[in-house]
Amino acid sequence: MSSDHSPSANLSSGFVCTPEELAQSSPNSTNIYCLTRGQSIGLTVSTRFAGFSSPQHADSGICPHSSCDHNADPPQLTSEAGFISLFSVLILFGLIVRNVIRYRRDAIDPSWRLLDKPLDIYMLSLFCLDFVQALGSVLDVKWVNEGKVYSGTFCSAQGAIQQLGETGVAMTTFVIAVHTFVTAVWKKGVHSRFVAFCIVGFIWLYVILFTSIGLGLHATGDNRWDTPTPYWCWIGQQWKVERIFGEYLWLWITLGTSIVVYIPLFLWSQGIMSVDEHRWWRFHMHPLRKAQDFEPRRRFALSMLAYPLSYSVLVLPLSIVRWLTFNTGGSVPSAATFVVITLYGLSGMVNVLLLLLTRPRLLLFSEPLPTTSPIRAPLPEPPRPPSKGYRPDTVGSQQPIRMGTLKEDGRWKLPLVQGSVASSYDSVLHIH
Repeated sequence: MSSDHSPSANLSSGFVCTPEELAQSSPNSTNIYCLTRGQSIGLTVSTRFAGFSSPQHADSGICPHSSCDHNADPPQLTSEAGFISLFSVLILFGLIVRNVIRYRRDAIDPSWRLLDKPLDIYMLSLFCLDFVQALGSVLDVKWVNEGKVYSGTFCSAQGAIQQLGETGVAMTTFVIAVHTFVTAVWKKGVHSRFVAFCIVGFIWLYVILFTSIGLGLHATGDNRWDTPTPYWCWIGQQWKVERIFGEYLWLWITLGTSIVVYIPLFLWSQGIMSVDEHRWWRFHMHPLRKAQDFEPRRRFALSMLAYPLSYSVLVLPLSIVRWLTFNTGGSVPSAATFVVITLYGLSGMVNVLLLLLTRPRLLLFSEPLPTTSPIRAPLPEPPRPPSKGYRPDTVGSQQPIRMGTLKEDGRWKLPLVQGSVASSYDSVLHIH
């Protein structure tokens, strides 16, 4: 073997692959793709981070420009974004556990539940899927360490995990957008926890079956289900229809729904649009009114608009790049792919921040009311049945009373003020 084809020569060219592996590597390869080993990483790098604009560059292992290949490492940045989202979701799970412990210790109402409303169910499922999606990005560390992406068990596992997470997040976000709109504008009956559990169950069943069936039927051979694409593993390029129904379709549906649904929601929050109470499909437009008249609506709508807006910002660039590369493969500069994938990898962190900042009453993030809360006066204990010779002296005062003030059924006739206090407390507990 000549010195030009030695491993050291490959390292000097930015690769760690053997000459045989380098000869097989190309952006469209279903078996292996050799990565450059860059030292500089960051979004400010203005160079192309892969340098494989054409197969001949990959085959030669030589970058056409001295600085274009060796100063960035795409899987490393995407894995770092995945780590950020992964730790964000783990921190959120820790806070949820803290909330459960706090409610068990301090809450007055013993009937409290972690998943009290449908939106609680949707959000918890979303964060579980965010965790799965982030885990798929974190697995890029293996490719960064080895300097190449290749088919095999690990590649199939990463592809399956990423498909589960990304598709599940898109479908759940779609459900949250529709649920929020129907609840706020139409005020229809969407408060069934059973329906919410069924919807979440369908989402998980769909993504698990779609992924497992494809992976089970095409686990080996030249038509593998998951192959290098090329910087990580996902559904192979030969499965275009499966890519659409396995993920792309849900990304685009969710993106379109977020835009279409929240435009009328914004108009409703400004008092410009109203919905007919008897015919939910009829809308009425009104001239713009004073801002203070609809300030609560605006705050409510802005908190709801933040979530789909952030999803649109993260997904729209990704959708454009993936649409452009759907049939042509490598026509989009690799730097564009690098930027949009890294931004999308931060979606887990963004979802956590939005939950904590805009929806604080979900998943027990509202403060429990302790037993010493001033908004509820302690109710007296129920009286014991009168025994023979027993005569009470007082009832909440120093004035003697007659036995006639005790009802025949053995219950006290409590003052109205006590009932009003308890009712106000119950209304606080059931704020949605």
